Amino acid sequence: MSTFKRAFLCVTRKRGKTLLLFTILLTMATFVLTGLSVGKAAQTAQRRLRQSLGGSFDIFVDWENSPYVIRETVRDGVDEETGKIITSYIMYSTKQFTPEDVAAIRKIPEVKYCSARFENLTPFTGISLFPGTIPVDEKHANETKTLGVCDSRDDVLFTSGTLALTDGRHITADDRHTALISQDLAQRNELEIGDSIITHSYNAEEDAYTGKEIRVQIIGLFAPAALEPFGETVTAYDKIQNRIFVDLASSLEMDGGKQHYGFSALHVTVEDPENINQVMTDVKALPIIDWDAFTVEADNETYENAAAPLRALHELTLTLLTVIIASAAILLTLVLTLWTKARIHETGVLLSMGIRKTAIIGQYLTEVLLIAVLAFGLSGFTSSVMTEKIGSRLSAQSIQTKSAKDDSTFAAAADVGADSLIQNLMPAENDIRILVEADSLACLYLIGFAIIITAVSASSIPIMRLKPQEILSKMN
Repeated sequence: MSTFKRAFLCVTRKRGKTLLLFTILLTMATFVLTGLSVGKAAQTAQRRLRQSLGGSFDIFVDWENSPYVIRETVRDGVDEETGKIITSYIMYSTKQFTPEDVAAIRKIPEVKYCSARFENLTPFTGISLFPGTIPVDEKHANETKTLGVCDSRDDVLFTSGTLALTDGRHITADDRHTALISQDLAQRNELEIGDSIITHSYNAEEDAYTGKEIRVQIIGLFAPAALEPFGETVTAYDKIQNRIFVDLASSLEMDGGKQHYGFSALHVTVEDPENINQVMTDVKALPIIDWDAFTVEADNETYENAAAPLRALHELTLTLLTVIIASAAILLTLVLTLWTKARIHETGVLLSMGIRKTAIIGQYLTEVLLIAVLAFGLSGFTSSVMTEKIGSRLSAQSIQTKSAKDDSTFAAAADVGADSLIQNLMPAENDIRILVEADSLACLYLIGFAIIITAVSASSIPIMRLKPQEILSKMN
């Protein structure tokens, strides 16, 4: 009679023991499969969270230690209340980031965006702006915030979803005398793509934009995701509909040469926050950038706060899996050891028939495996019930993750002075869905079979070490 046939007959005839072992294996498999499914769901949620939130760091002029920083006295004045002389200064760096620096950073693997901008307040001839809710000085009444960019696609207002291009194209590093304006501002002033708007360069002697005429062509229109709430306090030049993007060269031309060509700060977004330290190291290794002038500061707090609960869940799942697997192996070994000792008579008979010890162990192993195949298969259903309940308990965690993601969007807008304008709630991409999948079931079979093989081998050692004569004496 073959080993498999003997094992099959033993399993079908000893129904009580078979049912008990089936229950033990089903319970073990259910907990292991649930742990595997929860662990995989936590990993998937972490990966989606990293992709949606991203990580970022800032590179900016080291105003304290850079040898290129210059401080100049602008003018002296007298405080009307105290009568003390007040001296005003300006600080600037003769070393700036160039578009070539931005391009070099963009080429680094894992870099998603590299946002660079130069801001100033500029009046445009004949442009009617949307009024703000805060009065401003007469000098700035007709001015709006002009953002000089290297590539508008990478600007944080667009990458955060605060603004979206609705028509035309973005500004690139090769553009000159180009602009993006809001579609609301275009409608208000009856402008369209291809039209030009006019401003003048800054005249330091008159402290006004009365220098040479600068004409920029509208190449694209954008729309804000949301406007400031009713009653929100905002100046006209800070209203999102009034902002105008121009290329860097035009922006510096409007500035009248007060600043050196380039950017004083960059905002770098990486694909995976887990790799932010490596990306920062790669950026610092770029020889094109003079690191005596600049410093780097990481901004990964939003991701770390959002990912902490998911990371804790994953670590807890691994710990529970380890405990469950170890406990299952010990329990199964104890049960099989007791059963093996109870089968001394059967073992002696098989040995007397000339059946080798390895074949007897193979029979015992086959018996357990036959029961395990059925138990592990059924655990897919029992585990699904458990994972469904666990998933509903974790719904609150999904809400917290979504809230953290929204906060990151608000923070990105706040960095550019538009925190009161952001109301666009992004979809919940990080909800945890716990599913019992085929790969988890396959992993269960591998783990379960390893436990069974270990348990059967360990439980058979005491009997298999005995000689036939010793087995017969124990039988008597």
